[in-house]
Amino acid sequence: MIRVLLSIISLAVLIIFHNTINSMGLNLGLSFTFSKILPYMLEFFAVCLLLFNVYRQYLTGVSLTIRRLVSMLILFGGCGAAFAANPIYEGDFSHQYREVFLTGENAKTFEQGLTMVALPGCPFCFQKLDEMKKISALYPSIPMHVFVINNDQAALEAYRERAEGIIEVEMFPDSRLLKSVIIGGYPNLIYNHDVQDSKLISWSNSGFGSTSWDYILDSEGL
Repeated sequence: MIRVLLSIISLAVLIIFHNTINSMGLNLGLSFTFSKILPYMLEFFAVCLLLFNVYRQYLTGVSLTIRRLVSMLILFGGCGAAFAANPIYEGDFSHQYREVFLTGENAKTFEQGLTMVALPGCPFCFQKLDEMKKISALYPSIPMHVFVINNDQAALEAYRERAEGIIEVEMFPDSRLLKSVIIGGYPNLIYNHDVQDSKLISWSNSGFGSTSWDYILDSEGL
């Protein structure tokens, strides 16, 4: 009974500290993709441990049908609880981008590094800004910027306040460029590996996931 309770407690603790485990993986230098998967792997191991302890203590003397039924309930119930508490969203592991080429005067619009193009008052943009701040703390050598569109001074100040001086925030310099670089709504993420190169990588919010961060780290040699 004690081992079963300990298994349940272990699973509950892993679910509660899911995001902390993810952050620990990043702090240890693991890839973004593996750090994202790590807490799910540990939770699955805890479910298997719970199943093993229940099976050994309560199911050895019962019929095969009951053993299978209880095993399925534990497996699907435990994994279901873990995913319900910390769901995987469509864009978590995405890396769907397109290449954009800017020439002439527009070639210098985006500085080296990662730039988020954001709408005033956009909740998803604020979420992405918080994510960028966390990554900037881990990898301060990656330049990060925010461009706010619509020439809204109040929105600009709101983003600067949220950025806390960690991320540079400015107005989008030329609204005529938006149709050329923006895909799939806001926020959009633009990566410029080399200011001497005219090629940019552009992601929509749903297309930018942990694999995209790994791509940027690899491009930056980190």
